[in-house]
Amino acid sequence: MVTPKSHIVSMSKKIIKPSSPTPSSLRHHNLSFLDQINSPLHNPLAFFYPKPENSSYDINHISTLLQNSLANLLTSYYPFAGTYNDNIFIDCNDVGAEFFDVQLDIPISEILDHPYYNDDVNLVYPQGCPWNIYDGTLVVAQLTHFDCGGIAVSVCISHKVADAYSVIKFITDWANLTRDSSHAKPSVLFDGTSFFPPVTDTSTLPDFDAGNDRNCVTRMFHFSSSGLDKLKTIAAAESGVENPSRVEVATALIHKHAMIASGSFKPSLLCHIMGLRPPLPLNSIGNACSFFLTSTQTEDEMELSNSVAVLRKSKDQLREKLKNATQSDIFFKVVEITKQGAELVEKVNKADVYKCSSLCNFGLYDMDFGWGKAIRVSSVSRGVKNQIFFMDSPTGNGMDVLITLDEEEMEIFQSDKVILEYASPVVKM
Repeated sequence: MVTPKSHIVSMSKKIIKPSSPTPSSLRHHNLSFLDQINSPLHNPLAFFYPKPENSSYDINHISTLLQNSLANLLTSYYPFAGTYNDNIFIDCNDVGAEFFDVQLDIPISEILDHPYYNDDVNLVYPQGCPWNIYDGTLVVAQLTHFDCGGIAVSVCISHKVADAYSVIKFITDWANLTRDSSHAKPSVLFDGTSFFPPVTDTSTLPDFDAGNDRNCVTRMFHFSSSGLDKLKTIAAAESGVENPSRVEVATALIHKHAMIASGSFKPSLLCHIMGLRPPLPLNSIGNACSFFLTSTQTEDEMELSNSVAVLRKSKDQLREKLKNATQSDIFFKVVEITKQGAELVEKVNKADVYKCSSLCNFGLYDMDFGWGKAIRVSSVSRGVKNQIFFMDSPTGNGMDVLITLDEEEMEIFQSDKVILEYASPVVKM
């Protein structure tokens, strides 16, 4: 197992400022209500690439390209180069973004093949940044060089200014500008307050911060296409749900067997993050997510067909509620959902709340900075148990899922014969 820092041969850090100054008229960017209720933790994402076939992409050239394109990008994403102030606003003062350039003395396979997906992958992120309150810039990037010639590009962005959609949009635009400096300037909107006006008394905001849990571990599991198809067939036949999605059936299966691994049945909540673009504009940057909760009160409700039916019904109800909402209606409906969710969470033990989010169908494996598509896209565990995180698989065959559970419960879960019938732990062969 790799020990973070022990394989770092060299490290340099630069501050990348926007290539042109932000106009004084844009200096003050108010946070929206949804920005305010999110934590200031940095949301991490990393892209791994084999050694570039084009010899012109040497270490120095790649680093220079990324730095120059990042500077150009920050002129469009000017709040990302600013300073966070008291959960009220961003001072768009062009302090810039931190850019680390790191050389490791290990091959890329040392990280990609590691089965436990915890400490090792942290090597490609700025130390202490992922899922932490980072005493630095809102955007922190790192270029990592492996001794085999492979590279990784990682980005951590404060959740105060970006949800997962915005993080991916930022990285996509960065890749486009790196690959082609003449690429059209990104057209983005920082209009969150027009949909979700901020509150002036931040002490009244609900607290959704899960904190960190000790004695929890994260494992990655791969669900094959055939395994997912079997689950879909079972769920469709028994629940009446038409065309259940891969995320719906995997969520139902994982939740049931995570509860079994906990030792005894207890009422629980599943919290599902759902994006609001549309109805919000696709180029709206910031936090634009809501969620829906499904409650499991009896063991029968944990069965695959029942669980999938409830998931679909709850998701459809939220979509219908927001479908024809006006701009002002969206705000009030999301506030209502948020308050109801906070009240439900307060009624149960936080240990019995499972949080699900998905980055499937975002085209992450098409992310091309100029030296080809990624061979692996990863995130890291937040260190909070009962987290379920869905991603496309590198091959496009099936789906990868990062699952964080209590350490003892994970030992039971990863040996569960039913889980292993449909999924396999991602391990070094």
